[in-house]
Amino acid sequence: MQKSLLFLGALTIFMMGYWVPEDRHVPVEGAKPYDWNPASFWYVGGQNAQKGINIFARKGTSVEASTSGLVVYRDTDANGDKSVYVLGSKWRVHHYANMGEVDVIPGTWVRTGEKIGTVGTPKGTKASSRPANLYYSIRSLPPQVSELEPAKPFWLDRVFYVDPHKFLTEYQASDTGMLKAATAATAKNEPARH
Repeated sequence: MQKSLLFLGALTIFMMGYWVPEDRHVPVEGAKPYDWNPASFWYVGGQNAQKGINIFARKGTSVEASTSGLVVYRDTDANGDKSVYVLGSKWRVHHYANMGEVDVIPGTWVRTGEKIGTVGTPKGTKASSRPANLYYSIRSLPPQVSELEPAKPFWLDRVFYVDPHKFLTEYQASDTGMLKAATAATAKNEPARH
């Protein structure tokens, strides 16, 4: 009986992660889809694959939470790159890297669109010539079985990552933008309806 209650409690907590609403917001102030390359997600170069996108902006531009969540980790690596990890709904960890400044600490709750830091420049020998950008990736803690494609490189890793371009453009909350409606209207040469 006690094991059943424990299992039921754990299952309830897990399912609550899917019940939390998920608003979406482009994480760099003023950025539009042309500020990143959607094809860079899963770009394979050598033995590594790009698991996110680089959103290009001027150094010092505000970085904003792409969705509400709990700040679970903040890091400055050996090269001086600063990053933040936010656990959002659906048990997705949103990773913001190449930051100039970080304005949040682990254990705090951030809301969609809230400033969490600023855009910086990548550090290290290979990245030193790159322009300022925010590296943004989304890791899904439970595997996404629908993304399982054994014929593709890194096929097993793919089930744990969400395409940031699709996440940011296929759905927009009503108060964070009319991107989808505006894009559809432009394709038809009509004004966007709000």
